Amino acid sequence: MKIIRMQECHLDDIARLEEECFSHPWSRQSLAEELENPAAVFLTAIEDDGETVLGYAGMHVVCGEGYIDNIAVFSHARRKGVGRALVEALIHWQKTHDGLFLTLEVRPSNEGAVALYRSAGFEEVGRRRNFYQNPLEDALLMTRTLSH
Repeated sequence: MKIIRMQECHLDDIARLEEECFSHPWSRQSLAEELENPAAVFLTAIEDDGETVLGYAGMHVVCGEGYIDNIAVFSHARRKGVGRALVEALIHWQKTHDGLFLTLEVRPSNEGAVALYRSAGFEEVGRRRNFYQNPLEDALLMTRTLSH
């Protein structure tokens, strides 16, 4: 598996992954716009064949503050270290670009993701009430402060 910057050739697969994973998925067009966004850092996990998309992660960085938008892994590739590799790649990117912290929202019911983020050094710093729809659910706000 390799982690590389998201490219045009990945967009169809990532849009399909968004549909699979989220009740309010990003459109292919929205993902394509991030290719040109200087504040966006979108990474793709691909098989060693260089073509098969396993998952992706995206964040926006402003003034050293990183906001993770999405991390998603195809169901057939879960529990194989793909999500962890993507999280670690975002952390590494932030550290090497003098980032201050990373933050994200996650459904409390997504126990696997919460455990992954905790194991990567994220701590719960708050809760956004009724943040998610379909189904209605709070969001845990989790942050990892970076040391240099």
